[in-house]
Amino acid sequence: MIKGSYGYAGQYQQRPTAREGGLFKRQWFEGKIIPQAPPGTRWVRHWGLAATKKTTAARTAGVKLGKAPVGSFVVGHVVTTQDEGNAVRRLVKTTADMDGTGVMMSLPQDPGQAGKAPAKDYVSMLAGWTVKADPETGDKVTRAEPFSSQCEAATSYLVQGAWNEAYLDELCLLPGGAFKDQMYATSGAFGRLVGNRQSQTTTSTVKGLY
Repeated sequence: MIKGSYGYAGQYQQRPTAREGGLFKRQWFEGKIIPQAPPGTRWVRHWGLAATKKTTAARTAGVKLGKAPVGSFVVGHVVTTQDEGNAVRRLVKTTADMDGTGVMMSLPQDPGQAGKAPAKDYVSMLAGWTVKADPETGDKVTRAEPFSSQCEAATSYLVQGAWNEAYLDELCLLPGGAFKDQMYATSGAFGRLVGNRQSQTTTSTVKGLY
């Protein structure tokens, strides 16, 4: 059976990721870093919220992903932190202020009744924005595959920024590497943009009044 670079690296070279990338390859992004997104791009910022800062393999990440009028996808901005609690809440609110109310805020919700209260707390804090929260299910690496397909098809771009290299480093080590939080947040934003995420009625859209 013929294997791709990802399968060959895992089975024959005892490496889970090929040197040039596993689920993502750096060559897919050559010439894909642009100064700004096209006018009319529709944006979602999805947050992957780490439970604690005590582990070195988990961070909170917020990825702003857009869909341009022509159908291409643009990663517009990425922020990460290993803080927790109120520091994360401040970061989420400060980033939302920077994005503006035209950017949808998307959040994960822990399964079960216990996860509803924190999600509702974030929704309340972000009054004035369109905010959606729902549980995330399925294997996290598998959830990255739809966005990987878009990148391989040369339909995805990055807005130039200081975060570009760290973002690409993480993507191109998947499913290996110490961190996967930026990719999880990207997958969440992508799912929201293409409409395959359904919000729970307990954490439905909230719009504040000014």
